[in-house]
Amino acid sequence: MDGFCGSLIDFAKIGDFKMPDVEQGDVAKARNAMDEAFAVFAPGFDNAVKGLSALGQAPNAEAETVRKDIVAALTPIRDRIVAAKTELEAAPKDDKRATAEAGLAFQRIGKDINDMPDPFQQLETNASLKALAAQAPNCKKLPS
Repeated sequence: MDGFCGSLIDFAKIGDFKMPDVEQGDVAKARNAMDEAFAVFAPGFDNAVKGLSALGQAPNAEAETVRKDIVAALTPIRDRIVAAKTELEAAPKDDKRATAEAGLAFQRIGKDINDMPDPFQQLETNASLKALAAQAPNCKKLPS
């Protein structure tokens, strides 16, 4: 269970991220804001997907189902984040169109995130997982 929770530590940091305010038309600040956002979201999703995917068999069937469900929910969003980040990084810093496209991609990603199940909820509501999480140091590092 410690590896499960450890895989979600960077993902949990996404909840603390606040998108910087940007004046319309300020391409440099918009680009910096997008770079900051992707610097939090890309590793958060990528580390969660890779970490959870690399875990061996979970301690019980419920935990295994939760792990698989979280990986299934996070993987397509991770793929979109990584693709948008890669596309933005390939563009010149002053590329207004690339920055605008990254902003639109990020809005769609935000909607996907809002629509996905909360990966931390099962640690609070499922008695079996809650008991396992209580014994795992990394689980104490996650939001409750």
